[in-house]
Amino acid sequence: MEKIKPHQLINLTRDCKEIINDYMDKHELSIHAFTKLCKLNSNQLYLFLNDKRGLNITTMQRIAEIVSKEGG
Repeated sequence: MEKIKPHQLINLTRDCKEIINDYMDKHELSIHAFTKLCKLNSNQLYLFLNDKRGLNITTMQRIAEIVSKEGG
């Protein structure tokens, strides 16, 4: 597995939002369905996707495990 480069951290939040939105679009999932799949609170993800709040690293790791299955 390739490590993320330090200069890529500047775009981490933007890239995570894009990956999540792309996954939901590809699998035709609502925020509610996606959060159920990831075992997250839907309001928490809604706020993150709308630039109202951040997500902690553990939550991002849980999302990464879901979106990484089957190549995303």
